Amino acid sequence: VVTLDLTVVKMLATSQAYTGNSSNKLTPYFRQFLVKLLQFFHSNRRLLEARGSFIIRQLCVLIDAHHVYITIAEILLEESNFEFASLMVQSLNMILFTAKELLELRIELQNLATTESWELFLSLYHCWCHNSVATVALCLLSQNYGHAAQLIEYFGNIEITSGFLQEVDKLIQLLESPIFTFLRLQLLDPHGHSDLVRSLYGLLMLLPQSTAFTTLQHRLSCIPTLLATQPTAKRSCDAKRLVPSSVKFDSLFEHFKVMQSKHYEANKAKTTEILITVQHF
Repeated sequence: VVTLDLTVVKMLATSQAYTGNSSNKLTPYFRQFLVKLLQFFHSNRRLLEARGSFIIRQLCVLIDAHHVYITIAEILLEESNFEFASLMVQSLNMILFTAKELLELRIELQNLATTESWELFLSLYHCWCHNSVATVALCLLSQNYGHAAQLIEYFGNIEITSGFLQEVDKLIQLLESPIFTFLRLQLLDPHGHSDLVRSLYGLLMLLPQSTAFTTLQHRLSCIPTLLATQPTAKRSCDAKRLVPSSVKFDSLFEHFKVMQSKHYEANKAKTTEILITVQHF
């Protein structure tokens, strides 16, 4: 039933009757549908947990993963409930990294070979800042290792909760999955990917003594041996790829810090409200 409903949505979203031409443009009704869908997820967390991934994946198959993710990112960027926005970004990020339906989107983000792919990265980045660990994961996937290292170093200025550490744990599991085979192979050239090495060591320093810590430590323990067998010439991986002038990583970092500050203030207000409520009983 859900699949049939989403098929109808696809027909309305791409209908020539609404776009006025024969191209596969999306109608305004598609955005309205996603707004309502996110509102439904907000009011029904059990639906998000049970069927959210399936619904998002089917939309990506029936319509287009690129447009689905950009539109949802634009909507969530305006979300006033920061807890829900962070939860949605966490869910969307996990779908992005694990669903076979999003393989082409992952490849697009990994390579960033076109102006459109950089625009996709920027759209997701601004929204993904609702969730700090998801933002780092996006930067690692897109091979923006220098920026990933910068974000990880900034984690020393934000509140580290058990939920945060659980997300880092999941990220380490993802790094050991086939999705990040390209990243692990880049560790064969630690001189050429020094920002990647710094990012991974930064994640290691964040983790308490745990299974995830041991997993990442074992992976990084190979690097001294590799360094001993390679010349000391330093090369920059990021320099091999042309970054559009519109992409300002300093501005992105400022946006990240602003979003994290807003989340901190929202969490602080929520905690204060809970304490006041408890005192009344």
